[in-house]
Amino acid sequence: MMSGWKLTKKLKESHPFSRSKSPTPDSDAKKRHSHTLTKGSEESAPESVPESAKPYEGRKTLTKQDTSSTSDLASGVSNLDVSTVNEQGEDIPEVAQSQGAAELIERVSPGLLTIKVYLGSNVVLPVGINNNLPVLHKLAENAMNVDTQSLSNNLLRAADAGDVLTPEAAARVLPSLIAIPDTVNLKKALVYLTVEFENTVAIIDSQGGLFEAPNFSTVSSFDVSRSSALTVNLFARLPSVLLVGEAALQNGLLIGTSRVPLNLGINSAKTLRLLNHQHIKLDREGVPVAEVCLSVDFKPTHNKPITIDDFDLLKVIGKGSFGKVMQVRKKDTAKIYALKTLRKSHIVTRREVTHTLAERTVLARVNNAFIVPLKFTFQSPEKLYLVLAFINGGELFHHLQKEGRFTLSRLRFYIAELLSALECLHDLNVIYRDLKPENILIDHEGHVALCDFGLCKLDMALQARTSTFCGTPEYLAPELLLNQGYTRVVDWWTLGVLLYEMLTGLPPYYDEDNDIMYKKILNDPLRFPSFVDKDAKDLLTQLLNRDPKKRLGCNGSMEIRSHPFFKNIDWVKLNNKAYEPPFKPGVHDSMDTSNFEEEFTNERPMDSVVDDFLSESVQKQFGGWTYTGSERLGESAQ
Repeated sequence: MMSGWKLTKKLKESHPFSRSKSPTPDSDAKKRHSHTLTKGSEESAPESVPESAKPYEGRKTLTKQDTSSTSDLASGVSNLDVSTVNEQGEDIPEVAQSQGAAELIERVSPGLLTIKVYLGSNVVLPVGINNNLPVLHKLAENAMNVDTQSLSNNLLRAADAGDVLTPEAAARVLPSLIAIPDTVNLKKALVYLTVEFENTVAIIDSQGGLFEAPNFSTVSSFDVSRSSALTVNLFARLPSVLLVGEAALQNGLLIGTSRVPLNLGINSAKTLRLLNHQHIKLDREGVPVAEVCLSVDFKPTHNKPITIDDFDLLKVIGKGSFGKVMQVRKKDTAKIYALKTLRKSHIVTRREVTHTLAERTVLARVNNAFIVPLKFTFQSPEKLYLVLAFINGGELFHHLQKEGRFTLSRLRFYIAELLSALECLHDLNVIYRDLKPENILIDHEGHVALCDFGLCKLDMALQARTSTFCGTPEYLAPELLLNQGYTRVVDWWTLGVLLYEMLTGLPPYYDEDNDIMYKKILNDPLRFPSFVDKDAKDLLTQLLNRDPKKRLGCNGSMEIRSHPFFKNIDWVKLNNKAYEPPFKPGVHDSMDTSNFEEEFTNERPMDSVVDDFLSESVQKQFGGWTYTGSERLGESAQ
């Protein structure tokens, strides 16, 4: 499906809500010749995955319409009953509303949040820097809007400080803003803030002052559609020659962070000041490293209707069989979003109304740091529109193809964040069913963002069962292939497959021939390369247990959280995005579309005019589509 928003480089046509195919090192190759392990193979896989062993570019998602092309196994995979049933064998409506799950989104008043950032103070770098006096003096010569006398005095004191300056001393000898030499009016901030609300980010550069006391003097606005805390991060952007060790390899060096709760459940017609020149303390690993002075105003909008005219259309970033996805800017807040347009006639013709409404329902009700949030939905007589956070760090699939496999610390970070996302869905009695690298985006800081909710199934309590055949061939669980019906535990199988692929470069039972691959999923032993960590091997063995009743997580996600593989994870800290990601994509700002293919971004963005005529009865199927603020679980989307 063309996903909950799925902003990626290409939108695959294998499913009506197709996802994109990210580029690989060999973008012309449609398939990769992968290394496969058979019963006669050695127990240890190769130590590394050669370029030729990488899986083919992109993977097809199977849906009910695709089942006729699947393997005719002994289990009768090609003749699956695609009806949806519960544990007692009774039919379940595909978009049934979950009444018993926790209400995860607080009631808030939709509105406009205005953040005024004034000054920073007491800023301390997280690491010392090389006392490279020629470079430091060059930075001082090009400093802007700073007390040059104080800067010069600090540099004089640094002359006798040794080869490495302490973090405190470093912050005193650096300006926060410099002019770029030999250019006209170009400047670079050496310290900057990111202010994040509902996964929408404003990047605020210093306007001058010493590094230890930057002046920001910037106003940013955010659209409010659900309850969310404000996250403030402070970064250093220094010449690599000054940085020591691994710090030199980072695109932005995190100084500190703060999470600021906001009370947005206020019913008022007036603009309210929530914070007034408040000094917010930022810390790193519990140690105070900076303060930022800011004010926060909130103006409720009382469900003002949203239309396409509220947006500037910037670039096309994807196209599919139902419509296209564009990067847009909301006119009143100047915030960048992803706008997905869907033609109603195509949805009706392909009998995807149910999936489309289910996807919208899930997106409107979920509230998790690692799931792409829905901002608004609206419609015209011919089209449906979804406005979502714009995540531009690229697909996990793209980064995995580029690097072959990930380090243990990096994949542990990703798996922990994805576990949190899946837990949130399960708490809403929703199963995801299509976890894979193509459906995971990386944000500007390096956190994951799960997208594409077209195959989600609602009303799936812990032991509820369904039998719809859908998913991605490499990730299909044995119980699905055997037509036994399945529960939410199917998501833990796919989590195990993803972990294995990030660890080794290939899914555990991968084969280019789907028939052979299905047989491997059902029968082959699980084999590991010799470099696989003991805890990772044990976790994989339990997640990839072919018996869903014995699979880790069958009694709830706490079983997985408690595994030794995650022993050093502080889950509260993780869910607050307080861990520094091990990898940060090279994204310049919120306008950056470098992770999208030029064949789309070079196209003129426009909301094309269509003359589809839909009867009143058809239009009623899309009743209740509009969304401008939080919904409580159990409220009808129709």
